[in-house]
Amino acid sequence: MNCQLCQTNSNHRLSLLQTFNVIKNQKKQLCQTCELTFTLITVGCLGCGRQQKTNQLCHDCYRWQQTGKKLLNHTALYQYNDAMRQFMQQYKFNGDYDLRVIFNRVLNQQINTLNADIIVPIPVSEHTMKTRGFNQTIGLIEGMAYEHLLKVSAGQKSHQSQFNRKIRMMRKQPFSMMKQISLEGKEILLVDDVYTTGNTLYHAAELLYECGAQNVRSISLSR
Repeated sequence: MNCQLCQTNSNHRLSLLQTFNVIKNQKKQLCQTCELTFTLITVGCLGCGRQQKTNQLCHDCYRWQQTGKKLLNHTALYQYNDAMRQFMQQYKFNGDYDLRVIFNRVLNQQINTLNADIIVPIPVSEHTMKTRGFNQTIGLIEGMAYEHLLKVSAGQKSHQSQFNRKIRMMRKQPFSMMKQISLEGKEILLVDDVYTTGNTLYHAAELLYECGAQNVRSISLSR
């Protein structure tokens, strides 16, 4: 099959068991050349998953603690390098929805290891849905059971990517609950495509804690 990114033939050979459907064929979505351009996070900060030499809390997470936030114990799979930046540009902003399948299996597998009671994807605004046509995070976790608990408040139209760090950190609560619900005793997992400053995820977690969640963790494809 052809690589989903560069469209060259990936020369992925089926094993004998896959040929006769004894085991399910796990198709490779990327050729080896493209696959090697993405960098996994090997050692990450316990709070936000940022790649670093140790898993000790980074300066950003210490600051979150100082503001009274309960850390999200965030898991991120890949570093936000040039390859991931280009992928997000093509997938999110150029609207190439077919690219959702590239990281779908690995992200869903990681989500399954976290044993959450409820999986909650970060929503996009009505404006984004009208212009882009899809929620990029929901696309990445296709096949995973999740619940729409959050919505973007009316009037919130701008993408986070348009703002620098200082402005992002000053933004007011962008979300509200879809409905009144009790999350008493529930383990919640928030899912986003990219963790940048953490502000988006902490705003979302705040609402879920207000609804009684016992613990809120988060995961993203990239950090």
